Amino acid sequence: MKCVVVLKAVEEVTLQQMSINHRHRDTRTRAAGLLMLGRGLKARAIAAQLGVSGQSVYNWSHAWRERGICGLMGAHNGGRHALLTEAQIAVALEIARAEALTLGGIAQRVEAALNEPLPCKIETLGEALKRNGFSFKRNRYALKKSATRKRSP
Repeated sequence: MKCVVVLKAVEEVTLQQMSINHRHRDTRTRAAGLLMLGRGLKARAIAAQLGVSGQSVYNWSHAWRERGICGLMGAHNGGRHALLTEAQIAVALEIARAEALTLGGIAQRVEAALNEPLPCKIETLGEALKRNGFSFKRNRYALKKSATRKRSP
């Protein structure tokens, strides 16, 4: 089966930009592969150059013919599922806005409010709060040097 893609000038520009700037690596790879197909390279050569299987290149061309650019982007299913639900994050944000607490204190209050333990580490909760605009400072455990210096008479 021959794997040929005919690209218009506008599509070629779009695929070039997508192969450089898209946030998902697999989508960038697909766009680069389609550009190579449009320039007349063979599927096996493209697969070898991009480090994918030959079947992947055929799948990309089929998706392009069927659905266009949406066919390239719709297949991204990578990544781990979120451990914290939107409800848990919303409760944590409410608690964090109410008063200044440590991350451990916020985690304890979230667990108490939801009557269940957090399904993740406290650091994951901290990252979720950071994504929503909160920042944390490290607690200082030692006294300042100027306070511990001996004063000369």
